[in-house]
Amino acid sequence: MSQPAMDANAFAEMKELMGDTFKEVVSLCAQSLPEQLSNIERAIKDQNAETLFSISHKMKSSCGSIGAFGLAEKAEAIELISRDGSTDIPEPAINNLRDATGQVLLILNAELND
Repeated sequence: MSQPAMDANAFAEMKELMGDTFKEVVSLCAQSLPEQLSNIERAIKDQNAETLFSISHKMKSSCGSIGAFGLAEKAEAIELISRDGSTDIPEPAINNLRDATGQVLLILNAELND
């Protein structure tokens, strides 16, 4: 788990390829990431492995679409644990997810305010 939260080259490439729709995608991601993180934390607290799997999978997929490969990797680590029906997420894994989410949100919000 050594990738940066956001791959700057991939982000720039997505921006170029998507053109006008890029800001829409960035806006949707900026809105959904905090909610997804909150839902992951709630699923862990409630010991709901099915929800944990579903939300972490969605987060992984949406992050990959904007070049946030490091964040996607951290969501995938939680997804893999919950796939087996467990909500026993190590504290470092959830902290890494929180940190990476914060880093990506800073980048997305800077892009939206540009």
